Amino acid sequence: MPKLRELRLYANRMTGSIPTEIVYATKLESLRLETNFFAGTLVTEIGAVSSLTDLNIGFNDFIRTIPTEIGNLRKLKSLRVSQNAFSGRLPSEIGRMDSLEVLAMTDNLMYGSIPSYYGLLWNLRDFRIAGSGVGGFLPTELALLSNLERLDLANSNFQGTLMTEMGRLTNLFKLSLNDCQFNGPLPTELGYLWNMTRLQMKNNAFTGSVPRQYGRLDELEQFTLEGNKLTGEVPLEVCDLLKEKLNQFVVDCYNKRSGIGFDCEPHCCTLCRDVS
Repeated sequence: MPKLRELRLYANRMTGSIPTEIVYATKLESLRLETNFFAGTLVTEIGAVSSLTDLNIGFNDFIRTIPTEIGNLRKLKSLRVSQNAFSGRLPSEIGRMDSLEVLAMTDNLMYGSIPSYYGLLWNLRDFRIAGSGVGGFLPTELALLSNLERLDLANSNFQGTLMTEMGRLTNLFKLSLNDCQFNGPLPTELGYLWNMTRLQMKNNAFTGSVPRQYGRLDELEQFTLEGNKLTGEVPLEVCDLLKEKLNQFVVDCYNKRSGIGFDCEPHCCTLCRDVS
């Protein structure tokens, strides 16, 4: 099928694997196989289909590593491989795919860290890698993704202090860091993320207080901080966001024994979690 431009077989309960003959689909632009029962490995020949702009194989049973040849798809704008059983490390070659706008890799069995080369994905708007098995320290090169609007790292093995460079990602409107191993203080620089609507940071090991600079986030609708080691008082500037668009602000209730948590209901936070 050398003239085929789109192949959409999603949600059809199909089985089998991607044939190596995919290499002959030289004009294929969109391959949509999500929500089926395809299995086996992602064939290396996929990297020869250089015309692809949209590849979605999410919600299947693909296994083993994502082939490094995937980096040859320089026209690809959307790569979705979530909800499979991919293992191994993230291919650093993905950093060559400078047309990429969406990269969704959630819920796999991978390990290692995010390659610093991913900072070269200038056009990336949506990066989701929650529950993928990837972790470690975040590369500072992520701060180069100036067009990023959504970053989902939740339920992963990420650790260390949250880099102050995150404050440069001023187009972000959703940042999810729930259920990781981040520690240290909350960066005041996050107060520069003017477009933020959902800031999810629960169940980490953040310490210190809530920066008053977060009171600048006038678009914020959801702010979750419970399950950390934060102390002090919630700044009035942050409390005042409840008069704007903030309708969910969850923290830990103050615990006299540990000194952790906040006494802020009902005029500041919308809910405090009992940690006694």
